[in-house]
Amino acid sequence: MCPIGVRTSHSTNALETGVAKLWLLLVGVNQYQDEQIPCLRYPAVDCQGLGAALDAATLGFPQRELKIYHDFGEQPLLENVRVTLKTMAAATKPSDTILVYFSGHGILDSMSQEVVLCLQDTQKDNLINTGLKLQELLQLLADCDAGQQLVWLDACHSGNLTFLGARREISPELNPTPELVEVLRQRAAKQKGFYALLSCDRNQQSWEFPQLGHGVFTYYLIRGLRGEAADSQGIIAADGLYRYVYHQTLAYINKANQQLRVINQLKKGRGESSIHSEYPSQTPKRIVEGVGDVILGIKPNSKGSTRHPRQALIVEGLPKSKTASALLNILSTAGSFATNYWTVWGDNASSDIHKAIQKCLLSASFAASPQDVAVDSATVFLYLRGQIQETATGEAVLVLADDVTISRSWLRKQLRRCSSQQILILDCPGQAAIAVASVREWVEELQLGIETGQCLIACATPPDNHEQFAATVLAILNQATPPLGLTAAGLITQLQLDLATTDNQLYFWLSGSQGIIEVLPENTLVVSESANQNDEDIDDLNSSVGVDYTLLQDLLKAGRWLEADGETTNLMLKVANREQQCHLDLESVVNFPRTDLSTIDRLWVKYSQGRFGFSVQQRIWQSIKGTAATDPLMALMIGNEQAAAAETCIDFGNRVGWRWKDAWVNYPDLIPDDSAPAGYLPYFGFFEQVWRVKVLGIWEWHSAIATASWWRLCEALFVSLN
Repeated sequence: MCPIGVRTSHSTNALETGVAKLWLLLVGVNQYQDEQIPCLRYPAVDCQGLGAALDAATLGFPQRELKIYHDFGEQPLLENVRVTLKTMAAATKPSDTILVYFSGHGILDSMSQEVVLCLQDTQKDNLINTGLKLQELLQLLADCDAGQQLVWLDACHSGNLTFLGARREISPELNPTPELVEVLRQRAAKQKGFYALLSCDRNQQSWEFPQLGHGVFTYYLIRGLRGEAADSQGIIAADGLYRYVYHQTLAYINKANQQLRVINQLKKGRGESSIHSEYPSQTPKRIVEGVGDVILGIKPNSKGSTRHPRQALIVEGLPKSKTASALLNILSTAGSFATNYWTVWGDNASSDIHKAIQKCLLSASFAASPQDVAVDSATVFLYLRGQIQETATGEAVLVLADDVTISRSWLRKQLRRCSSQQILILDCPGQAAIAVASVREWVEELQLGIETGQCLIACATPPDNHEQFAATVLAILNQATPPLGLTAAGLITQLQLDLATTDNQLYFWLSGSQGIIEVLPENTLVVSESANQNDEDIDDLNSSVGVDYTLLQDLLKAGRWLEADGETTNLMLKVANREQQCHLDLESVVNFPRTDLSTIDRLWVKYSQGRFGFSVQQRIWQSIKGTAATDPLMALMIGNEQAAAAETCIDFGNRVGWRWKDAWVNYPDLIPDDSAPAGYLPYFGFFEQVWRVKVLGIWEWHSAIATASWWRLCEALFVSLN
C-alpha cells in the first residue's frame, strides 16, 4: 500500500494492485573483448547501483520483473540481451511499462551511419552484426504492447576521467549523441507513450568521477530513485526524476569547475604553469511524446546510519566569540552536521580538547561499514579559535587558554588519520600585525597533498576587530541558498571578496582530486508536474502597489517561458511606474518594492523547478563578482572599476546563455528549452537597450562603458533581493 499521505493515481493503483507490470532491463559493459573498443570503469557498477535502487523503489509493485546484465554478474553478451529483450517485449500488455537502460559505448557505424550499442562481444570491424542496433531496440519496443516505454542511454562516455580536469581525447565515432538524438526524436514522433532519457546533449560526453563511484548521470539517477527525486507525497515519477538528474548533474559540474578555479588560483600563485582546464557541460536530454504520469516507484523507507557522515566541532579559545552559537546552528540545520562545542570556560581538561578533535576527525572511520557513510558526504568541519605561538622549545602551538594548547604537529597527525573530506578554519584574533608569517606557515604545514580532499582557511584578524572574520564567515553561510548550498571553493571566493578591503590577513588551501567539498550541501526540492493542483492555492501573489500577478502565474505554470518573460517586463515597468519610459533607471531599481520583487522571483523559481529567477541569477553573480581578469588596456582607458564591471557582465552573459560565440544573442533567438542554462530567464528587457547596435548582423555592446553602466543596473537588482 501507499505510504500515508501519498496520493493515488491510475498509474500508481495499477502498479500497486498488480493490474499493470513493470519490466526492467539493465545493461552495463565495462570490458570489451575487442581491444579496439576502449574499456570503461563504471557501467557495471552503474547497473548494480541502479538495479538496487529500482528494486527498493518498486517493492510495493507485485508485478515487476528486473533483469540485469553486467561484467560482475550475468554477462552482457549480445545474444543474452537480445533474447531477454524479445521475451519481455512479447509478454507486455497495454497497461504495462517497460524500461531499458544501457551504460557503455555507443558507436556510429561508418558505413550505414547507424548507432550501435556495444555489448561485451561486439566487434568494432563488424558492428552491425555483433552489436545491438539502436533501430532494432526501438523497433522491438514499437512492436510490443506496453503502453509506456522508457529508454535510458548513458552511451557517450568520455572514458576514464580524474577529478582534476585530465581528460583524454575520444574518437568522434565513440560520441554518436547527435545521431542518437535524431533517431529518438523520429521514434517519439511516430508513437505516443515513448520516453527517452540521454546522459548528455548533442556534442557532449558523459563524465565519470572517481569520487562518485559512477558516471555522474547514473549516480544521480540512483540517488533520485532512492527518494531524493520523490515529490512531496513520496511518488517517484519519470519527469520528476529527469528534472532532479538534470539540475544535479549541472550543479555538480559547476561546483567542480568552481573548485578548479580556486585550485588554479593557488597554482598560479606558486608560479606553476600546468593549469587545469574546466569541465565541459553535461546536460541530460529528455525526448518525450504523449507520455502521461509515468510512475517509477515509491520513496523507499530510509535506514539510519550508525554514524553521522558529517561532523562539526567548534573549539572556542580566547577571546570568546559572539558568533559561535549562530555558527553551530547553521552548521546543524543547513549544513546537516552533527555539531559539538568546546570552550575553555567549561569544566574541560587539556586532554578533553584532544579527545574532542580526534572524535570529530575520525568519526567516519568508526562507521560499522563503508555503506554507512555516503561516499560523497563524509565531511568534517573543524573551527579552531585561538592564538598561534611558539614554545620555548620551538614547537608551534595554538593557544586556547593559559594551560590549554594544540600542537601543530599533533594536529597534522590527526588530519592524516582522517579519512573524510576536511574543512579546517583557524581564527586567530588580534594577530594580523604580529603573526602573519606564523599563520601562513600553519596553512603550509597542515596541507596533506593534492589528492586529499582538504580545505584550509586561516585568518589573522586586527586587534581592534576580533569578530570581523567570524562574522563574515557566518554572513556568507547565512546568505547561501538552500537549493544550491555552498562549496568550500565558494566560501573561499566570497571570503576573498568580503575581506579584500579590510586589515584581515587571509590564507587558504584547497585540494582534492576525488570530489567537491561542500560546506552546506545542496538540497534540491523536486516538484513533480503531476503534484496536487492545490499548489496554486498557496502561491503568495502579494503586491505592495496592488499589481495582479495571476497572468504571470498562469504563464509560468504552463511553461510558456517567453510569454512569461514578456509579462515580467510589463509588470516590472508597471510596479515602478515607468511604463511610459519603457525601461527602469538606477533610481527605480534601487527603490523597487521588495515585496513585488520577491513575488515575481518566487513564481519564476517555483514553476521552473529552480532553473530560472532573479535569485538564481543573483547566485551566479555572487559566484563571479570580483573574479574578472581585467584587460590592462581597457582599464587604462576607462578605469579599473568600469573595466571590471564590463568584463563581469560579459562573463555573466556567457554563463546564463545570453551570449553565444562572443556575441550577445538577439532576444527573438532565445530558446528556453530543457537545455537552457540556469539563470536564462527572466531576461532583463526592462533595462534600457537603446545603446546596443547591430554590427554586421551581430548584436554587440556599443562600448565597454555602456556595458558597465548596464551591469550596474543588474547589480542593483541583485542587491535589492537581499
